[in-house]
Amino acid sequence: MTDGFQRRTSKRADQMARDRQLREDRLAAYGAFAGAIMDYRRAQYDRVHRRLQEPEGPAHLEARNETYRLRSAAQQEFFRLRLVSDDRQLTQSAERALALAESIHHADTRKQVDEAGTRAKAALDEFITAASATLSDARGRRRFRIRR
Repeated sequence: MTDGFQRRTSKRADQMARDRQLREDRLAAYGAFAGAIMDYRRAQYDRVHRRLQEPEGPAHLEARNETYRLRSAAQQEFFRLRLVSDDRQLTQSAERALALAESIHHADTRKQVDEAGTRAKAALDEFITAASATLSDARGRRRFRIRR
């Protein structure tokens, strides 16, 4: 009887340690992704503003190259997020935030830049809310609903 109790206690402790580690891994991945999207979005704003000022100027070309670098960093963080999350809705929310940040550079006017930026920010906020909901559950499996 004591042996069975010790085994159950040991299994429970092991499971709690795995759950805690998974939660920490998810927190790190979700936070890194959100940070990468913020950096990418900022660079997209810079790229568009420089293109609108001087389309073939060196500042625009430099800003464009910076967005390529930051897009790659955001994609890497997205892939890391996918590796630690088993939540399909959360992954789709992250993918949407990445796509909307990417779309900013297609704007042709300052108004379009602002509108695209607002959509990208809202998608990132939605991702953060969803990620927070999954982290609030001890096992990270709490479901959420994405607003459309």
